[in-house]
Amino acid sequence: MQGQSNDTTGITAVMVRTGVFGGLIGGIAMAMFMMVVTAVKGMGFFKPLYLIAATFHQAWAMQTGFALGPVLVGAVLHMMLSAVFGLVFVVALATVMRSSLSAPLWVIAGMVWGVIVLVVNQYVVLPIVDPAMTTATNGMLFWWVIAHLMFGLVLGAIATASIPAGSPVTMGAARSRLLHGSH
Repeated sequence: MQGQSNDTTGITAVMVRTGVFGGLIGGIAMAMFMMVVTAVKGMGFFKPLYLIAATFHQAWAMQTGFALGPVLVGAVLHMMLSAVFGLVFVVALATVMRSSLSAPLWVIAGMVWGVIVLVVNQYVVLPIVDPAMTTATNGMLFWWVIAHLMFGLVLGAIATASIPAGSPVTMGAARSRLLHGSH
């Protein structure tokens, strides 16, 4: 019984690392894509970071050029949320379905997750916490959808490459690992 517990704990640790890492890499891909899109559209390369930073200070949404403070705030907030969304995706999906999920399905599930994150954020969260971003992204909805699909694709690809098929994962083990940090 102890061997199975250690195996489960090890797999849970892999899931947590994979979710955070996949979310971060997917978030970087998404951010870079949107930064290029806004630069090409004449809004400025750092516009996505300024819009994210406006969560804390609405005037930052109007920032132009380069301003270190809002760039750092926007980048840190985006990366933290990307890591959390990646973690939630990997732990939830691996806990529920890993033994029957093929690599292409992980990627498709990741892309669906990206769209779910977009819809919830765009129509529920952002209107409350960052109305400037809601307004700005409504005008670029096509590119916004592509960016979220890209996030999910990268996240799903990293997850399928990192989590062994048929892992002996249970919700109790995942919850215990996350809450108690046991090794």
